Parts: sequence; C-alpha cells; structure tokens
Amino acid sequence: MSSKTVELAEEVNHCPECGSDRLVRDYTRGELLCESCGLVVDDKQIDQGPEWTAYDSEDRDKLSRTGSPRNYTSQAINLTTVITSSNRDSRGNPIPAREMEKFYRMRKLQHHSGHNRPGERSLPETIRALDRVSSLLELPKSIREEAGFICKKALEKGFLRGRSIEALVAAAIYSACRINGVPRTLEELSGVTGLPRKVIAKAYGALSRLLQLKVPQSKPADYISRFCSELGLGTGVQAEARRILKEIDDLDGSLSLSPIGTSAAAIYLASLACGERRPQKAIAKVAGVSEVTLRNRFQLVNKAFMSNLSLPRGRVPKHQRIAGTGS
Repeated sequence: MSSKTVELAEEVNHCPECGSDRLVRDYTRGELLCESCGLVVDDKQIDQGPEWTAYDSEDRDKLSRTGSPRNYTSQAINLTTVITSSNRDSRGNPIPAREMEKFYRMRKLQHHSGHNRPGERSLPETIRALDRVSSLLELPKSIREEAGFICKKALEKGFLRGRSIEALVAAAIYSACRINGVPRTLEELSGVTGLPRKVIAKAYGALSRLLQLKVPQSKPADYISRFCSELGLGTGVQAEARRILKEIDDLDGSLSLSPIGTSAAAIYLASLACGERRPQKAIAKVAGVSEVTLRNRFQLVNKAFMSNLSLPRGRVPKHQRIAGTGS
C-alpha cells in the first residue's frame, strides 16, 4: 500500500454517499465504515497492532509484550502500587523534610490497602512457609501453584482461626499432591514441618470439608516409583510390584485400605522375586511405616500372591523373615 493511499484514508472525514461524519474503523477487517448508511469507505486500513508472527523461540521472546502469568505463590497477587521506603524521588533528588510526613502517611495507607480483604494479611507469611516446605519436599511448580490456590481460598474463609500457618500449608500440600497424583505421606510432611501426624491429618480433614475438595483416594501404585527410586531398585522390580498390586486388587480390594503399607509389602515381595532383595528395615524407613506393619502387610500379600511366584507357598527363607538382616 502506498503512502498516498494511507494519507487519503486518514483525510476522509465524511461519507461520500450520505455525507455523514459517523465513520467507524473495523480493525479486525481493516475497513472504514459509515455507521449511517453502511458504506465501506476504505478497505485497505493498516493494522497498527503488534506483530505476533514468530518463526523461532528467539523471535517469540523479542515479540512478547506481556509479563509473566499470574500465580498464587507470589506474595502480591493483585496489581498494586508500591511506594518504596526510599527518601528520594524518581529523579534521585532527596525529598524535602516538609514533605516527609506526607509520604510516610501515603506509605502507611498503601500498606493497609494491600490487605483490605480477608486473609491477605497472612498470605505473605503463608506463601513463604509454602515455598520452604515445597522446596524440602522437592515438589514441582504445578503442585506449588495448586497448594497456593488452596491456601488462598482457605485464608479467605478464615481457616486460620485456632490453627497455625504450618498446619494450613501441610494440609494444602498434602491435598495438592493427592490431586495431582504424586502423593506424599503424612510422615514426610510431619518430618518437614515439625508438626505431629495427627495435627496434619486433622487440619487436612477440616480443609477438605471447608473447601469441599474432591481429592481422589490414594492408591498403593502411586508410591511405587518413588519408593523404588529411593531404594535403588530397577524398573523390573517396579513393574513386578505394580503387577502384584493389580492382581491383589483383583483378588481382594480390602488389602488396599493401607496404601503405604501395601505398596511397601509389594516392593519387598517384588524384590525377592527379581533377586534384588532389600532389608525390611530399609523398606520400612523409606515408606515411613514400622517394621511390624511391613511384616503384617507382607504376610497378607504373601498369602494372596505366593502361588504366582517361584518361591514355595507360605514359605519365606528364615534370613528374609527377620527384619533388617542381609542386604
């Protein structure tokens, strides 16, 4: 399009058909329309918007004109004006002493206006605790975002009355992990936050009722990969343990009532079958259960599944029945 055509289009102020000055620009179609008679005065308008066409990642970064997306783990979720504590203006000049009191009042009002809704005053400390616990548990960013959203909604509904921030964070992370299919045990959260297991369980129950969370029931298979990785077991043991759990669930679903103990027993049984045996003490420590729980659960799993293994039914070598012996 020539510059002459552009200048001509810019100079058109009246409709050549009806003489009306009610001209409307349609930037989607690049047309100049008359609102009175509907005549298309010009159909060669130039789009003055940004060019979004990118052919590689470098062009995409150069053409991006927006900031990062909003997230719930940032301490300032809403768009707020920040008045710094510096006593200098935008040019770096010192603020006169007679104006200092006015700026102090403005900072104070701005600080209070940022926490005018319920729960916003406790949100920064909650997010800091959430980041600390998530880092210790090595959780991905998506789960942090989910937990941050749960914390924000809980604070808005007054969940902290009579509870600690650590309890809220532990319950939110426990819920977010189960929702995303990477559950963490209550013992792990207890070890990171320093809260008793019963306190976290009680806070999780209250949080689920308050927000009506639809948390799926955890399954023994959800813990197989992580436990086997910490024990240094190969993919063959993982596949065997999953097969054991699937066949046990088909035979008797009641064995899945304790998912952590059942998964630990399945891993121990699979390690025996694959020749990569690990001590019961090591498996119990990784799973966060006692050795007595592991042996009791192993007896049930062994009784239900031993017929499909190469070991004789109902018999386990003596050195394998004693907790913590061998390697």
